[in-house]
Amino acid sequence: MSDSKPQKKKRKSGIPTGNAGEYFVMGEMLRRGFDAQLADRNTKDYDILVGLPADRVLKNLQVKTVRSAPWYVKAAIYSDELADQLTIFVLLGDETAQKPVRYFITRNSEVAGHVHHPQTWKKNGFMPLNAVREYENRWEIFAE
Repeated sequence: MSDSKPQKKKRKSGIPTGNAGEYFVMGEMLRRGFDAQLADRNTKDYDILVGLPADRVLKNLQVKTVRSAPWYVKAAIYSDELADQLTIFVLLGDETAQKPVRYFITRNSEVAGHVHHPQTWKKNGFMPLNAVREYENRWEIFAE
């Protein structure tokens, strides 16, 4: 008789998924004629600097990436200080890459009320797909 417990499936690191999302977004911004550069690793509150070539100041852009919704988010990015910041929610899909990457482009203030906070979570939550669906491919917001 075996006393061994069933082995938990080892969870994959989210770092490659996050990196892929940032590179996809940066490539898409460059393709659309924007200047874009990745922030240094572990830069607080943003991942990419982006703007039009004539812009004197680049905008901070947060990128949240998953293979399947929902997105894991920090409540702090929806604070008054960051309410006007842009976030791109990237949906990569599974590793077979049979479907195109999807981009949902929002201001934090537009979706702040949709963050789902599990009862025991104080600083983090989830952003459901339904909350960002209407913002898919909203690239024109960067020209505002």
